[in-house]
Amino acid sequence: MMMRNILVIRCTNLQHLDKVFETLRAKFPDAKTTLLTHRHGAAQAASYTEAVVVYPYTKNYGVFRGMKSLSEMNFDAVVIPVGNVSGSGFLNVFLFTLTIKAALRFTCNSALELKPLPKRKIIALLLRNILYTTTSAMLTVVASAVLLVGWPVFALLTKGDKRR
Repeated sequence: MMMRNILVIRCTNLQHLDKVFETLRAKFPDAKTTLLTHRHGAAQAASYTEAVVVYPYTKNYGVFRGMKSLSEMNFDAVVIPVGNVSGSGFLNVFLFTLTIKAALRFTCNSALELKPLPKRKIIALLLRNILYTTTSAMLTVVASAVLLVGWPVFALLTKGDKRR
């Protein structure tokens, strides 16, 4: 697999980022890397890569916070370093990568495994997240209704009970 232009999105600590760049340089020695980072990480980012792009927002990466400068660039791959093995908790970054022109997407987990992240998997993760959120909201409403109605009714029914 020939990679000439790779974007790395900084969303983990610098120690993990050190290892991610070592892994990328070993696997793709001829690739040009660009690092996307928040403003507060721009100074450290220069030591990692040939090009640094500063994320102009102070909030998390988000699909509705696209960047014009990135949309004009083309990448062979986008790499998302994730601070765990599964990549859970990084859905906002995965969705953000959909705003970037890239042939491939990968996660690089804490074990430094480069795992493909196809668009369909990102969409599936989003749908699963929506399903879990909706289900938990519905269960919360049901449990709240049972408590709010059941507790006063139980209290009224046992009010005169002197068996204690």
